[in-house]
Amino acid sequence: MYNNNKSWIKWSEFLVVSSILYIIDLFVFSFSELSASPYVIIILLFSIRYGILYGLLISGIILGIHLVSAWSNNEDIYSYIFFGDFSISAIIYLLTAYISGIYSTRYRERYEDKESERAELQAQFEQAVTTLYTVNETNDVLEKKILASEMTMVNVYKMLQALDQDHVEMFINEVAKTLETYYGAKTLGVYHVDQSLRALRIKVRKGEEKLLPQTIFIDSAPMFYERLLQDESITIRRITDEDTAPLLAAPIKINNQIRQIIVIQELDLSRLSNEGLSMLHMLIEIISEQLTKTWNKSEKQEQQQYYPDTKVFKPSFFKERIEIEKARLVEFNVPYCYVNYKTKPLNLPTLQRVEIALRKYLREVDLISYYPSANQLIILLPGTSKDNVEVIEKRLKNVVLEVLK
Repeated sequence: MYNNNKSWIKWSEFLVVSSILYIIDLFVFSFSELSASPYVIIILLFSIRYGILYGLLISGIILGIHLVSAWSNNEDIYSYIFFGDFSISAIIYLLTAYISGIYSTRYRERYEDKESERAELQAQFEQAVTTLYTVNETNDVLEKKILASEMTMVNVYKMLQALDQDHVEMFINEVAKTLETYYGAKTLGVYHVDQSLRALRIKVRKGEEKLLPQTIFIDSAPMFYERLLQDESITIRRITDEDTAPLLAAPIKINNQIRQIIVIQELDLSRLSNEGLSMLHMLIEIISEQLTKTWNKSEKQEQQQYYPDTKVFKPSFFKERIEIEKARLVEFNVPYCYVNYKTKPLNLPTLQRVEIALRKYLREVDLISYYPSANQLIILLPGTSKDNVEVIEKRLKNVVLEVLK
């Protein structure tokens, strides 16, 4: 809006307007002859409130009222318009409407400009508030990530300590605990992969046997397991996979070969995010690397526990394995059983023939030991319930007797 702070300009405008009005009053018509009309106030109000267009419209209506009033009083309309008060009233009404309408329009434009500026400032303010909120949220996330990073380092250190085992079977026990503690897996099992790639044999289990059976055959969900063995990476069940496929499975490599498979049936959905899968991938890498070291170390030790040129354990190491299976029964609810046969004293060639004959009927996870002091042949069957041992015992006994004839 026009703003003037100079007094001399204000007085100059006042004198010019006053002079013009005096000249009109002196030479054109006398303002003193005019009577005050309430219509001027109405036009002024409408023009100020609604603008120049509505001011001129209401002026036209009021002039029409004047004409109707003159016509109803039987006055000469022509004389009334051109020689009466009508022309003076029309000039006053129209000037009032025009001038007040112009000022109203200018004020409205000024108001709209200010409103636009206010809306723009409001939008900028809201954007600044949103940005500030985002910055604070990002700051909180970064703080949490820094804390999580520090915790991750601590967790990795603790995990490496837990996985620092001299025995492969003890290492596998710690794998289940690690995945439960650091990844939040609720129902999981660690399975041995047969060299035939046809079956998975339970090692340790956290959860119900219904979800994690003693043996999983690859044919039970061929699409899922074939993809797992082909990609050699973490595999998540797809909609197109079989209903019997687990939620998630991850291979554990030993010397770049898949020897164990982690099967997870129940898991918090947040762990299936990119961050969760990255964490699992890191865990699997650490587990595979550590297990390879433990495996190589154990193999050197086990060679000393076998009878020469056999995979038959000497008593000292075999007792240790039985203790491990007992601990698994208590902690992971994985059953085991063993069968023993009284034999005549076995020399090395005979023991080799017995082992070759038995291996045809045993799984890769089954172990054989010979106690020469008691002349006993003992076969350990991990993951086998005692309810099924009777049939197995008879079949293996017939094999041993056939060899010892």
